[in-house]
Amino acid sequence: MIRHRRSPRLAGPGAALLLTLLLAGCVGGGGSAGGGGGGCATPASLADRDDDLAVFGSACADAVTFSEGGESWTIQTFRNGSGPLFVVPHDDENAALATAAAALKRYGGTVAMVETGGARFNGRIDPNRNFDGGRLSCGKAGRSPQFVAAMLPGGRPIVGLHTNSRGSARTGGSGTISIRSPYAGAEAFPASGPLAGEDAMVILASRDGAKSVRNQVQRLNAAGVNVMVETVDLAKTDCSLSHYAAANGIPYANVEAAHGDGATQKAILDIVMRTL
Repeated sequence: MIRHRRSPRLAGPGAALLLTLLLAGCVGGGGSAGGGGGGCATPASLADRDDDLAVFGSACADAVTFSEGGESWTIQTFRNGSGPLFVVPHDDENAALATAAAALKRYGGTVAMVETGGARFNGRIDPNRNFDGGRLSCGKAGRSPQFVAAMLPGGRPIVGLHTNSRGSARTGGSGTISIRSPYAGAEAFPASGPLAGEDAMVILASRDGAKSVRNQVQRLNAAGVNVMVETVDLAKTDCSLSHYAAANGIPYANVEAAHGDGATQKAILDIVMRTL
């Protein structure tokens, strides 16, 4: 059994393909929980400086390390047959990790996440501002093909999982996301009900604003879920995962909740999985 597989440092035009092939070696067979066999490691056997990965149960686990953009990266993946791709870019958002583990058991698919020892950034890089490639460059001096390949190994739709501090500066809070205070380029569609607090919402990204996602917005609002719709301008992209998905036509939703509020995030995710 491979307990902690580390790739060689990859470079050159074949790096992304080689990395994808390395990751693909951990796909479980038969769509059964945990994947079983096939060279998979157990989640608990992966090295992690701050999280208890046993929460992923018997999923097929792997980790890959590489250097890119002047930083060393460790990307962990957990697989349970085919299904969505759940992405956790920030290692300081523990509720998001727990939501991802629960979602993997319930819906199957893949979880991809960055290991930084509990830091939000990896060195000087925000992982959720590192999804360049395709039609995105963000004006960055260097590109991140290895990071993108490792974080997006397959599975659709893509569901981003984030938690943030409560409120926003404009509403008297300390966070940056609030349904009461849409950020630049976003439009808020508030709902009502127990899941519709200021900090809890689904963020959708679209090249033409709410027009192309109106049906999703209406279904989520009807289920008592706040929705923020971000209009993606490729000339002003920030290389976030939402922008990458919109630029490349990938079905995507981001489920936001306050730090520590995993119960609300899981409840909203269950609704999202019925509407995507």
